[in-house]
Amino acid sequence: MADVDVKEISPVAGIRFPVASRPYRRFANTQAVNNLAGAVQLQPIQLPASGFVRKLGVYFSQTWTTNAGGAIVGGDAPWDLITFVTLTDATGQPVFQTLTGYQWYLINKYLPSGTVKTNTPRAWSNPHMGPEYAYGVAGGTDGTAIFRLDLDFEQDVNTGYGCVPNLDSNASLQLRIGIAASAVAFAGGVPTAANMSVVVDQYYWAPVAGMLGGQPVNTQPVGFGDFVETRAETGIATAAAINLLTVTNRGGLIRGMVMVSRAAGARVAFGAASNVDLIVDNIPQDEGITLEAHQDMVRRAYGYVGGDIGAGAAAYAPIPITSGLVTGLDDGVMVWPFFALAGGRETWLNTRVGSQVQVRVTPGAAATQTEFITQLGQIRSPETFYASSALD
Repeated sequence: MADVDVKEISPVAGIRFPVASRPYRRFANTQAVNNLAGAVQLQPIQLPASGFVRKLGVYFSQTWTTNAGGAIVGGDAPWDLITFVTLTDATGQPVFQTLTGYQWYLINKYLPSGTVKTNTPRAWSNPHMGPEYAYGVAGGTDGTAIFRLDLDFEQDVNTGYGCVPNLDSNASLQLRIGIAASAVAFAGGVPTAANMSVVVDQYYWAPVAGMLGGQPVNTQPVGFGDFVETRAETGIATAAAINLLTVTNRGGLIRGMVMVSRAAGARVAFGAASNVDLIVDNIPQDEGITLEAHQDMVRRAYGYVGGDIGAGAAAYAPIPITSGLVTGLDDGVMVWPFFALAGGRETWLNTRVGSQVQVRVTPGAAATQTEFITQLGQIRSPETFYASSALD
């Protein structure tokens, strides 16, 4: 029998990093702003040096008061109370490029990772599911919008893979957030007060010593230096017609993509009974798949089996969105969850800088614009990337 060349990946000597370290949490920053008259920006948040950051948890609390006749606004509210969010690492490299508040919500709902078991989406990733979530007007005068959004880095909870270092007080992670005028979420009467408060917490692995119980320790997470970058881009759409659209954010391992269809800024549903195709380097990977079949795959992957959230002015008409309610998908939103197609990272979409990634879809009536949100793995060693995923 001929010799078979079997390639094995040798374990790194020493105690694994998550065993020697501990998961920590710490308060990072709080700010409050008045957004009655218009949009404002928070002061840039220099995150205190901590360790290897797993995620940032951000808690938003908006209050609003009017003399009478207050109501909530449909569309992308309350998420559009955030005009932008961006996060850069210690070198100034963007980990999360500039995103809108609604795009940030979509990432939490459809591309979650962080400190729960990864590669298996769960319905509670939906920010609507949090028990603190609240959006409404009481007594016709007092409005409230409360919600949490995360910025996730860690891709494996049991290895620390994907965590971002935040070790130096002189070169820390920097978070920037813009807050919109309260009028994007509340309307009616004569408003007299509007305030937004924001609290930021860090979840991280603390730095560890080189020895534990006389045994050497891995002082960094596996694959240290690898991270997932989140990017957004916009394009032009032709309404109620088959569009072949090219995604420009590629050149690496794509974790997932989210597309939004809009008309004059408002989300519009994709054409019913149309097809959803995915084409990579001119080779169809999804071909002739109906919109209904594609959306069924997404619903089953995440457990989003409730009523869909409508688009435009009637965004909240189909269902009463309250905390704990399992909602469905979002009209005008299309998802390609490559990370959820297997138990590990085997099904992330592998692309080159010169690759051509295209989708063939039918945006809804009057659609003029598209948005694409892409999560792209910045990977130094594919061997480490795939080997460590077996630990999921």
